[in-house]
Amino acid sequence: MSDNALREMIAAFAAGCMDKENFVQFKDYLTAGGELPERELGELQNIVSMIPIILDMEKPDPALKDSVAKKLIGLQEEIKTKIRESRTRTVVLNAPPPAKKTGTKTFMETIAGTKTSVRKPTFTNGDNSKTTAERTTVVEREELTTAQTGTVQMPSARVTGQPKSLFLSQPPQQQTPPQPQEKISSGIAGWLAIILVIVLCTLLGYYTYTSISELNSQIDEMKHDITSLRSELASANNFMSSYISLIEFFNYKDVSVANLSSAGPDKKGSARIFLAFDQKEGLVQFKNTILLQPNQGFQIWVVSKNQAYSIGVYTPNGGEYFKLTTFPFLPREAIDLIKITIESNTGSPTPSVQTYLQGTVGK
Repeated sequence: MSDNALREMIAAFAAGCMDKENFVQFKDYLTAGGELPERELGELQNIVSMIPIILDMEKPDPALKDSVAKKLIGLQEEIKTKIRESRTRTVVLNAPPPAKKTGTKTFMETIAGTKTSVRKPTFTNGDNSKTTAERTTVVEREELTTAQTGTVQMPSARVTGQPKSLFLSQPPQQQTPPQPQEKISSGIAGWLAIILVIVLCTLLGYYTYTSISELNSQIDEMKHDITSLRSELASANNFMSSYISLIEFFNYKDVSVANLSSAGPDKKGSARIFLAFDQKEGLVQFKNTILLQPNQGFQIWVVSKNQAYSIGVYTPNGGEYFKLTTFPFLPREAIDLIKITIESNTGSPTPSVQTYLQGTVGK
């Protein structure tokens, strides 16, 4: 597989846009023991993973707060309606039915049920000297029925001599005192309604207070999250603005990589040089290099047929990428070696005898 095709496969695999046919071909290549450029796939995946940072953040809908407030207002009106209904509700306790009055019938009923018969006086022996006046009063009373005493019958009275009144004395009536009906007075009902209203108002106030407190805390958290997201977005924008040239550079198809390592065992550090020969652009990255004096810098040389050509002096700062100020005018096949020497920050026409880093251009 050619370098260009392999790099296209790596870029498509890192971006997640590889079709099935190319994926099978790429898989077969790896299964067969094919080699990939060192660290290229990992770095491309790191760059692709930063793409979502530049996407616009979806802001919360402003109608969310209004919707929550409307729900709270609706709940408050519902509780007030329940309070009004509880005020108009009448509390009625089950009272025993009033007792029926027991006793005799009324005076008029007694008279109505009484039959009186009067016999005229008869005179014997033809004179008025001895008379016997017989007056009979028969009282027939109807049966008086009560729930407690059963049937009562008044005896008939026969009176001789002086006549008696036709009206019988009414027997004493036993009046049952009326049983008081158990009702809840309006005062107690009013106090119960007041207590119920106070309890409901307390519950409503507590619920409203806790709900508002929770909403305020959620709003504060959302503000904090928005602030942190804005800072992250700003840093991401700064990163993208700083590395936009790097992203554009890695989109080139003919990028060659030169890995430079220490020339001696007592020296530490490394560097990577990326060369796009079609676009005449290049990048360099220094890693774990030694500290330089204020007036020193790393000068990069391209060696072809034992002749060194300078492509710039650079002062590294961490692991940042530097764009090559001068691109090699030689073709890729003519470059035998790339080396780095420690020179003055103004540059040197010829490289020093002691080489700090060196390496070859990958084909």
